[in-house]
Amino acid sequence: MQQQNKRLVCVVGNRFAGFAVHENIRTVSELVAEIQLGHHDDPEARLEVRGGQGVSAYEWQYLEDAVKRRGIAEHVLLRRSMPDPAHRAEAHKHREQNVLIAGLGRRDDQIFRAELLLNADNELLLDHQTGQHVQGMVVVEAARQMFLAVTERYYTNRWPERRYYFVIDSISTTFENFLFPLDAEILYLVQSAELDDPERLRFTGRIDLHQAGRRSATTEVSFTAFDTARLKGVEHRRADRAVEHVLRAPSGDLTAAGAQR
Repeated sequence: MQQQNKRLVCVVGNRFAGFAVHENIRTVSELVAEIQLGHHDDPEARLEVRGGQGVSAYEWQYLEDAVKRRGIAEHVLLRRSMPDPAHRAEAHKHREQNVLIAGLGRRDDQIFRAELLLNADNELLLDHQTGQHVQGMVVVEAARQMFLAVTERYYTNRWPERRYYFVIDSISTTFENFLFPLDAEILYLVQSAELDDPERLRFTGRIDLHQAGRRSATTEVSFTAFDTARLKGVEHRRADRAVEHVLRAPSGDLTAAGAQR
């Protein structure tokens, strides 16, 4: 029996149309149009479609329905891979489309991994997506969600009766290569974890984002998880001082009284 010709195509969300200039990249709309026009009807030309970024479960169903209606399911294969996103309480996001990490897991005592997950309606993409690469603020936010989710799932759960408020002490991201709307892996190395005082947990770490065998970016972070009950009073007092300072300052001179802590 003669072996079928096989072609691989990666489908991305319509938000990433600028990336679909490549021969083997299609947006959801482009691929559905090709299917409807009969471009993939030849049973000897096997097509395997793999998922890139920005394709929702709803859109995957749209693709599957288009293939079934055309009657080409035997030679057009949709390889859907959608790991579970981090939970709302872990990523500190109210809306699922704004969660950037999925498939969170632990490799050893210090190293954790996840996959980058980009929804086409993510808040960071709605007003700025040009060219082919994903903007840098997505990388920074993915790193932030990574250390939050790891801390919530693997550290603060030791004290289930407590709720924690996270304060970033320092964060620095170095960009090494463009990030594109394709699969990417996030690795988080917990460099130090001070857990002696459950009211104040201190961490330092490094988050690396890898794609296509290269590191796209690395983020160094230092942060503290405070017991919410302890921090709320401090935050409230400083907010009071800030309000008082602004209201007492001469109009147009918000630094007149100097900064106070």
